[in-house]
Amino acid sequence: MAPQAPDTLPNFGFVFDIDGVLIRGFDILPHAKEALRKVHDSGVPYLFVTNNGMDTEEQRAAVLSKQFDIPVTKDSMVLNHSALQNHAEELGDQLVLVTGYSRTCLKDVLRSYGFKKVATVKEYSIAHPHCLPNKRYPDPPEGDVSWAEEPVAAVIVVETPEEWHEDLQVICDLLRSDGRINHLATDNKQHVKLFNCNFDFLYAEKFHTGRFGPGAFMQLLEHLFSEVTDGRRIEIIRHGKPNKPAYAVAAKKLQHQLDSLAAALPSDGSAPQLQHIYAIGDNPKSDVRGANSAGGGWRSILVRTGVFKGGPGENDPTDPAHYVVEHVGEAVATAFQVEEDRSLGRRTSISLHRADS
Repeated sequence: MAPQAPDTLPNFGFVFDIDGVLIRGFDILPHAKEALRKVHDSGVPYLFVTNNGMDTEEQRAAVLSKQFDIPVTKDSMVLNHSALQNHAEELGDQLVLVTGYSRTCLKDVLRSYGFKKVATVKEYSIAHPHCLPNKRYPDPPEGDVSWAEEPVAAVIVVETPEEWHEDLQVICDLLRSDGRINHLATDNKQHVKLFNCNFDFLYAEKFHTGRFGPGAFMQLLEHLFSEVTDGRRIEIIRHGKPNKPAYAVAAKKLQHQLDSLAAALPSDGSAPQLQHIYAIGDNPKSDVRGANSAGGGWRSILVRTGVFKGGPGENDPTDPAHYVVEHVGEAVATAFQVEEDRSLGRRTSISLHRADS
């Protein structure tokens, strides 16, 4: 949330990655507080966009508010599952399964987006105990599980599942079925939609080497599915960075912030359209690739405080950013300088690393 509307509305905004840009683990990185305060006080719209989906937008916003001493609401958050709301209407009252480690109830997250009938993969597997002979589930299952006889319309992987064997077996079975786990599809078509919200193969933790993330789980699922279907490929609906749905939601939320600022002005209340969106991140394969692929006015700024460790003057060779800087403070300063030069019609002194402008 931005402060009082300035006299002149900006026509650019910021998107901040969190881990590796603003924090590392539980520690706030140098220059992060000052950079966010500068943006917040300027009235320029900004968002936090992360591949972490273990919280709700409200929960993550509350944590950031406390960490950085600025008011952050869910309207300033785009998590890896935020764009799922666009699919709630099409799936309607159909049964949807969800899985992934989370600090909150993922069923409640999906319901908040408009999904009406949601169960976890674990709940579904308990209702079908014969699909997992090595699990000690009650046979027959306890309670009313008639809901589990309905066709499954979609499976959504939000974060890394806790029970890989269980999820790999159940999801693989469903992808080969007509929506009912006990009925193989006879047309070699995929009747159950598969969504994945995080394709990070490894993620950093306190252990000295990276830990397998949802991207590793998905690679294993694709391999096993190919093995049991004579080489068929899974159709995956992709969310989270670097995929376009996350950036579409971010652009819409930024423009909404600008519209709200315009409504507070003593004028006709019209807002300019965003010309540039500066996406600040540390991961070339995620943050930079996503911003570059979003096209239009998106501009990628790569910092050296996280995944990327290139030296002075270096850029990522596969996913080169528009600008490469040391830290988030320099990233914010770079964007403001470029925009000031642009508004004054002068050639900027800031080095553009990419060939395109």
